[in-house]
Order: sequence, then C-alpha cells, then structure tokens
Amino acid sequence: MHGLRFVAAGCLLATAMVVPGPSFAAGMSTHALMAEYGRRYLPDTHPLKAILTAHRPALLAGAMYPDGGYATGAVFPGDRDVAETAHWEFFVNPLMQVLHDDGCVAGESLDIPVFGGTLDYITTTATGLAPLAELRFDDSCGAMIAYAMGIAAHGLGDEVWDALFEPQVRERGEEAESSPAYTLDAFPPGAEVSVGDVLRAVVGDAPFEALKQGFDPLSLNSIEYAMDVIAIREQDLWADVPYLTFPPVDVLARAYTASGRDVDASEEAIQRAALFTRTLVLAERAGSAVEYDRVRQQMPWASGHYFTGSGGVIHVGKMITGYYLHLWDKLQQGVVNARGPQIVGVHPDNGEQGVPFGYSADRFVRVFISGSVDRASVANAPGGLVLFAPDGQIVPARLSGFGPLYQGDGTHGIGIEITGDLQPATEYTAVITTRAQDARGRALMEPLVWTFRTAAE
Repeated sequence: MHGLRFVAAGCLLATAMVVPGPSFAAGMSTHALMAEYGRRYLPDTHPLKAILTAHRPALLAGAMYPDGGYATGAVFPGDRDVAETAHWEFFVNPLMQVLHDDGCVAGESLDIPVFGGTLDYITTTATGLAPLAELRFDDSCGAMIAYAMGIAAHGLGDEVWDALFEPQVRERGEEAESSPAYTLDAFPPGAEVSVGDVLRAVVGDAPFEALKQGFDPLSLNSIEYAMDVIAIREQDLWADVPYLTFPPVDVLARAYTASGRDVDASEEAIQRAALFTRTLVLAERAGSAVEYDRVRQQMPWASGHYFTGSGGVIHVGKMITGYYLHLWDKLQQGVVNARGPQIVGVHPDNGEQGVPFGYSADRFVRVFISGSVDRASVANAPGGLVLFAPDGQIVPARLSGFGPLYQGDGTHGIGIEITGDLQPATEYTAVITTRAQDARGRALMEPLVWTFRTAAE
C-alpha cells in the first residue's frame, strides 16, 4: 500500500514538471474526439464521411498536429510558428487549394470504399498497435484529405472551446487550487492519510515546504490537460493513438509557403511536430490512469460538462460537421470559387432556456461561420449581429467576446458582449445578417434569426 502511494506521489510530481499552465486551448485528445464527432455527424451518404472513416487514423493525427510544434518549440523556437500557423484558416485554405491542385477531388482520384472504411480501420489498427513510436505515412488522396480536415477541426475546436467552455470553468475557479502540494494533500480522495502526509513523513516537514514553495505556481488543472484525462478514460480513447497516419511532408510544406506567413516550416520541423503529437498523447494516457479520480474531485463542473455542455465535444463536433462540408466544397471547386460561408453554430442555442440574465462568463451572443471572418465587414457595418428585446428595442452590446487570440484573421467567430440589462424569464431574439463576410469577400449565404430565454429570477 505504501509502495502504491509513493508511485502515485512520483507520478503526480513528474506530471507537475511537464504539464503546462492554462493556455486557452483544448487538449490533443479532446481535439481528436471533436474531429471524430464531426465525422460521425456527416450525412451517411456523403463521400467525405466514407473517406474520413476509411482514413480515421489520419483524421485523428491531423486533429492533434497543430499543437505538436508548441512542445518542440522549447528546443527549436521556430517550431512555435509552425504550430501557431496551422491553427488558422489562412493555413487551412492554402492546404485545401494544394490538395485541389493535386487532383484530390471527387472522381477517379479518390478510392472511396463502399463499405464505409470501418473494416479497414479495425484491421489496420489491430495489427498496427506497435511499435508505438513509428510514424506511418500515406500519400493517398484519402489520407491527405482526412489529415487536412483534422487540422481544420483543431482550429475551429479551439475557438469554440475557448469562447464557450473555458470561461465558465475559470468563473467557477476549478482551474485554481491545484498546485502539486495541494493535490498531494487531497489524494487519494477521502483517504484518512494523504500522499502528502506520507511524503512529509519521509522527507520531513521542512523539505516538503520547500518543495511546496517551488511548485506552487504550477497547476495540475490546466483545463486542456485535465479534460484530456477525463475524455481518455470516459470515452475509451486508449487505443486511438498508437496507430496514427501522417501525409507526406511536402504537402504541408507547400501549404505553409502558400499561406504567405513568415514561418520556417522545414521538413524537419513538420516531422518533429507530428512525432511529438504521438509522444505527448501517449504520455497523457499514462497520466489518465492515475489522474482521473483527482481531476473529477477537483473539477466536478468541468468534468460534467466537457462532453455535452456549451462549447463541449458534442457542441463543437456538430459545428465541425458544417465546417467539413464547406471545406469539401473548397476542395472540389477551389478556394476562390467555393460558395459563401454558412452558419455552423450559435450561442445561446436556438430555443435554449435558462440563459443567465446577470453578469457571467456566458453573457455573450456568438455566431460561428464556416469561413474566416472579414473583421471589417462586421466592425464597419453595424447591424451584422443584433440582439432584440421583446418590445423590439435593440439590447445595448459591443462587438467583443473572443479575446485577443480570436479577433484577427483566420478566425470564425462573430460575437457581441451584452452591456445593457437583461430581464429574467424573458425571450430575446438574435439576428445575424448577410453583412458579415468571409476573408474572400463572400457574404453569408443566408441570415439567421433565433431566440433564447433567460433564467427565472
């Protein structure tokens, strides 16, 4: 029993050394899950669903890829630019154009399996679980499309998760009170003697206090890491990592070049990012085995809402489905010739009840579209997104709500922060008009009117 406690203490301390602090993003495993649900919600008859099902390992690998360079950036600083660029549509659009120009469009170039690809995934996974560190490359159009769709899902997933889910976690303070020392004293949950007590008995009170002072600035409840721990366990993601498929490096390198960004996306940098995604998510699976109970104890609201709540996996997955369909059109027609953007999600949802009427992290109206927003079309054309009270008066609000990370180009959200008063138990009507455009200058294909109701007093 004491041996298990020492192992747990060691795992927690080691985790404290490697887990980053809060960084406003969903974790890699959560991103893979969002991309997967985006695939599931596609119409069964759509060819893209068959492609993503047949090449599911490439889809998951693509959904993890954008964060890999952040890890290697500690040694190779330029890798951070490689990671950052991959998050935005100014990279996704060139990637779709590269695949279009290479002939990866519907027709003879695509081998779309009539059985939906599930059999292929099961058989290759069963025989491909080891070796864990091996990178598998696939130059087929199907694999490259799936990988590109995964990258796109990652960017949109971050925007929605960060706008809708994480602020509510922080408002409840669940990312706080989570230093390693705090955790050691609270683990195992409900035990009379904690791991911290055992460690004090071994090293002494003074050395323990010294360790506590040194590690207190760290948080074990970094939201992205903590929710990955929960998702891996609850959604049974243990076997989804070892077999990941990556496309040829030159496909990504050409997209980085076409993005026009000042980024040194060398072959080595791209391969490092791809390799570290696998390394990091494998480490998370080890962490999930010992961290699940602690995270559930310290972050009960987050653990109960990451999957079905606002900005959670299901909510984001449905938006990703709409994004996939628009990207499919760009893949077929070319980016310039593709149709205008469509609305893929709103907040609060149409018909939602119990929306907070007082100040809260949820006091915003937001719209997510399938193309990157032309900020000028929203900022310089008042009336793009408006909230009406029951008497027809406009509720005072200002264009805001996405923070500095998501106000630039390449982002998909339009938001207003409500500055006026909301009344309890009242139905409000929101309108997004076709004044909003994407970065190509294409207006929304159609406006949207929806309603929600505030909570009772």
